[in-house]
Amino acid sequence: MEPHISDFGVGRLANIAGGSPTLQSNRVAAEKQHGRQKSISTEVTTNVLGNGYMAPEALKVVKPSQKWDVYSYGVILLEMITGKPSIVQVGNSEMDLVQWIQFCIEEKKPLLEVLDPYLAEDADKEEEIIGVLKIGMACVHSSPEKRPTMRHVLDALERLSISSD
Repeated sequence: MEPHISDFGVGRLANIAGGSPTLQSNRVAAEKQHGRQKSISTEVTTNVLGNGYMAPEALKVVKPSQKWDVYSYGVILLEMITGKPSIVQVGNSEMDLVQWIQFCIEEKKPLLEVLDPYLAEDADKEEEIIGVLKIGMACVHSSPEKRPTMRHVLDALERLSISSD
């Protein structure tokens, strides 16, 4: 897995500094995707959309939100649990990690097919692993209002840590 530095909270700083070209280019990409021009390549779309870390509403909403960062953090948790990058290769196409996990849940895939193989060695920690997976999925909820705050995420992770001791 190769780490990437992304725009965690930088959009807000750019807005404060007098406008965000990233948000403006995202809005243009969203308009093109929603019917005006459907000829954006996957590579360009992936780059413009933040490589799977950007909250879905970031394309539509001009005012940045802390919930965008919660979404990005959730993607990172999911990467750690699955051992997969934020964009997953599925056959000849790509889907973001959140969609891939939702697909696995809908298809009732066994947990071992979703988890990072290195975590399979920790079968005795299955309850904690599932707990982190649930926290990650809560963070990437499609509705920003239903995502937890980072305080709640921290509290939930600490509870898991304490219960595993």
